[in-house]
Amino acid sequence: MLLKKVNSYIERHRLLEESDRVLVAFSGGPDSLCLLHILRSLQESCRLYLAVAHLDHGIRPAARQEAEKARRLAEAWRLPFEGAAVDVPRYRRERKLSASEASRALRYRFLLRAAQKQKASKIALGHQLDDQAETVLFNLLRGTGPEGLAGILPRRPLGPVELIRPLLGVTRAEIERYCREQGLEPVLDSSNLQTTYTRNRIRLELIPHLEEGYNPRLKRSLAKLAALAAADRDYLKKAAQQELKRLSRREGGTLILDRAALAALPAALRGRVARLALQEYVPGKKLDWRRVEQLLRLAGGEGPARKLCLPAGARVFRSYGNLVISPARPAEENFPETVPLQVPGRTVFGGGKQAIGASFCPPHDLAWPPSSEQAYLDYDTLPGPLLLRARWAGAYFYPQGAPGGKKLKDFLINQKVPRHRRDRLPLVVAGSEVVWVVGRRIAHPYRVTGETSRVLVLKLQHLQ
Repeated sequence: MLLKKVNSYIERHRLLEESDRVLVAFSGGPDSLCLLHILRSLQESCRLYLAVAHLDHGIRPAARQEAEKARRLAEAWRLPFEGAAVDVPRYRRERKLSASEASRALRYRFLLRAAQKQKASKIALGHQLDDQAETVLFNLLRGTGPEGLAGILPRRPLGPVELIRPLLGVTRAEIERYCREQGLEPVLDSSNLQTTYTRNRIRLELIPHLEEGYNPRLKRSLAKLAALAAADRDYLKKAAQQELKRLSRREGGTLILDRAALAALPAALRGRVARLALQEYVPGKKLDWRRVEQLLRLAGGEGPARKLCLPAGARVFRSYGNLVISPARPAEENFPETVPLQVPGRTVFGGGKQAIGASFCPPHDLAWPPSSEQAYLDYDTLPGPLLLRARWAGAYFYPQGAPGGKKLKDFLINQKVPRHRRDRLPLVVAGSEVVWVVGRRIAHPYRVTGETSRVLVLKLQHLQ
């Protein structure tokens, strides 16, 4: 009996709990009609709150009549009803999407709103075993990996709610038989018979051909493959999350990966860790396997630093033993071009998170040596007012203790300052002279000597 089979599937995958509020996505076709009828049968024993949601996609002339039929059925069964109409063809043209992408986007948007209105925590969908087989074949033909072989999941989150698929363990033939036995009259969507769509050709042509010539139980075999692939995927996903946490650290919105640790991972985890690392920075539709391969090639490269530009302005680059993934930096995060240094006083920068304090001190009262966040300068040798700014192209620096000057870029490289920090590293300058690379070193000409009479003490302060 189908009801018992579906109930067993629900229990095995823990799709429903007592007193759940469930919104049923209802097209009026055999699958959704069977789903609604079965859940209504379980409503009293499971204390379920059920509501019906129907969306007119604005594609077929018969859709309005089907929407009215759905409303009347919900009313007859004394279930709350949520209905809406959208213009999928127009949305598709405006967003340059395929018909299926446009329909899916608008359908889920509607379902989320309807679930929120009905205070439902779950949305029940009518996907069944034949849909699972078609999805696995469709993904396979497109060139999927293990992720795509998992096909449709029994349950998955969608924003604040959870999508559940109680019919995923039963076939279309079983559902149609159930509808006949229960006297249910589903509507038939003629577009399902059009072979212009790839999915329809898989269902109407490819699967029958494979069942007749190769495997009469093809659909169940593909469903079993999906279940095994989903179990492997879940295990590997958890392992990849643990490995990403182990080999990475964060600096604000920047993610820093240990290249050697990433390269040492088994191949099955390496790609998954790379994909997880990119998910935060690359829009979902543009995060394909090509991006993952690009990141892994960059991580494994030798020689000078190289970078990879990602969609939405994000970027990845090698920095010594690390791989740095950085988002597009908002304008407010850029270091200010020029900030006058208050002498004496305190100059706040970095969005109020840091400051440089400036004070005078007699040479004999200095505590030697200064810390890395302090600078002792001979005030009378400074060539002009002091400014706080970021580095600029062609900047030159005379590091204290060095035999001569060098490009500031070369000094920072020698100091192993990661590339993503260099543009945010504050500099104290006088005119075109770099006086102090904050936190690193002062310039040799402005050091304190035996002839110094006034010492300017600068100190980096962390306010937050």
